[in-house]
Amino acid sequence: MTDVASPRVPDALLALDEEYTNLLGLLDREAVTSQLMARVPELTGVNVAWIGESEGEGRNVLRHIVNALTDSVAGLVVPHGCGLGGRVMLARHPLWVSDYLSADNITHHFDRHVEAERLHAMIAVPIMHESRVFGVLYGANRAPAVFGDRTAAAMEHAASRAAAAVIVAERARHATEVAVHEERRRIALELHDTVGAMLFTIGAGIRRLGDALPADGEVRVRLERIEQQAFDAAATLRGSLRALSAPPEEVALGVALRSDCAAFKERTGVPARLITVTALPPLDCARVKALAGANREALLNVEKHAGAESVVVTVFTVRGGVAVTVSDDGTGMRDQPSVGLGIAAITERLARVGGDLTMGPNDDGGVTMQAWVPT
Repeated sequence: MTDVASPRVPDALLALDEEYTNLLGLLDREAVTSQLMARVPELTGVNVAWIGESEGEGRNVLRHIVNALTDSVAGLVVPHGCGLGGRVMLARHPLWVSDYLSADNITHHFDRHVEAERLHAMIAVPIMHESRVFGVLYGANRAPAVFGDRTAAAMEHAASRAAAAVIVAERARHATEVAVHEERRRIALELHDTVGAMLFTIGAGIRRLGDALPADGEVRVRLERIEQQAFDAAATLRGSLRALSAPPEEVALGVALRSDCAAFKERTGVPARLITVTALPPLDCARVKALAGANREALLNVEKHAGAESVVVTVFTVRGGVAVTVSDDGTGMRDQPSVGLGIAAITERLARVGGDLTMGPNDDGGVTMQAWVPT
């Protein structure tokens, strides 16, 4: 038995790279994954392919099956450590067996499903990005076979594309959620300034009219009742506006950073781009405020001292926490004053939540400030 990888693998991989670039434009994890999976048999020479997507704590769910004979594999739940894919989730490197049903190095929880699909040789590789494992990419043949380095390399290449699709989809979803909540906050402010102001004016007018009437008159009593209704309506509106403008923890930081970048550009005319490099974990209110405050202070320093033509704000996970980096292409630290009260206050606020602040020159000749907090 020999390595079953197709001799056309290099050409197919190049074609996949081109197709992958186009597919990422869809920003739809399901669509991208389905189209990538359709190419896996051609890329690797396997008969059947599918993905085990990490779902919940310690388990994968099998989806996106290509060239299946039955539906026995679709939707199967595989706990970590069980079967071939379960072992890969723990080992975090490719594993394969030449004949699944007779292999003595895996558990056999799923033999009847494998047998129903008439599978023998099977290979599984982790779908990973950096240290994060999203699931497992499987390939299988309906005859015993030996999978060698070429097949493993082709499977890993496809798995890396699947991982990138997940990352892009996550970032696109996060950016969309940030934009949605930013728009909600804009609407809330607009309602506050229009409807809220109208209710206040109506209430004040009714109060002045009532003051001009006898205290025990029927009209005065009716006006007081209408005034109370206007007051209650204003209170209800304020509660609704608070709920409308408050973003959930998952996007609170992104909303704050995006708003500050927009305000900076509006004040200065200097573009400030926000780039979300990785998926972000939820942060509590104190940490969000600390990072957002650091970003505002850094942008203020750029506005006052840097003479920059552009600013880039990046946010990402690192060192078990979240970092916000503000980089400008201005005049650099030689023209910056000594650390002022604003930077000192931000450093103290970050320290109170276990974080820190660093500043230094960057390759564009300007200054980079990085604020970090633990998650």
